[in-house]
Amino acid sequence: MFHLRAGAALASMLLISTGSALADERPLIWAPTKNSDTSYAVKLGLRLPNELQTEAGVNFGLDASRRGAVVNTPVRLWGKVTASSIQTPAYQLKRDVRINLDAVTGSSAAGVTMSEKRIASEAVDIELNRQYGVRYDGAASAWKGEASQSVKFSRAGTGTAVIIEAKALDTFKELGAGIAVEQKVSERLSFNGRIDQTTNPGKPTSNIGARYTFKW
Repeated sequence: MFHLRAGAALASMLLISTGSALADERPLIWAPTKNSDTSYAVKLGLRLPNELQTEAGVNFGLDASRRGAVVNTPVRLWGKVTASSIQTPAYQLKRDVRINLDAVTGSSAAGVTMSEKRIASEAVDIELNRQYGVRYDGAASAWKGEASQSVKFSRAGTGTAVIIEAKALDTFKELGAGIAVEQKVSERLSFNGRIDQTTNPGKPTSNIGARYTFKW
C-alpha cells in the first residue's frame, strides 16, 4: 500500500503544469513495443518543458493467450529529472535522477546516472558513465545498493573503442569487472568482443563473448 501511495504521489507531483507542457512540440511520450507475437507493451508519459526536463508516466502491458487478452495495469510507474546538463562542442555532461515503482510487486528503485563525454585529443574521445542507486525487493522485503562505472576510449579515425567496466551489486556482496573491444567496420557493421568476471558463485567466474551488429 505504501508503494502504491508513493507512486500516486510521485505521478501527481511530476505531472504538475500540464497546461504549460502542452505548448511543447512533443510533450507526450508514447512508445509502443512488441515483445513477442503475443505480448505487447506501451510506455505512456508526459514531458514538461522546464530546465529539469521532467518526465513521468506509466507502463502498460498486454498479454494474449487462448483465454483472451489480459491487460497488466499498471506495470510500473516511473519518473526522471535532469539534475544537470552541459553541452559544448568539446564536452558533454548529463546527470539524471530516476525513480521506478512497481505497483504489483511492491518493488521500487531510485538512482542517479551520469554520462560525461569529452574530446581528449584530436584522435581520442573519452566517455565516462556512472550509476548509483538503491533498490527495494518487494518479494524479499530487503533494500539493496548498486553502483557501476564504465570508461570508453574511442578513436574516431579507425572506429576502434575499448570499454573498461566495474560494478558492485547486492550492496557490494557481488563485485564484477569487464573489458570490451568494439570495431566499427562501416556505418552498418560493427564487431564486439568482451571478457567479464564476477565474484558471484552462481555465475561463471569469467566469460568471453563476441558478436557483430548489422543495421539494415
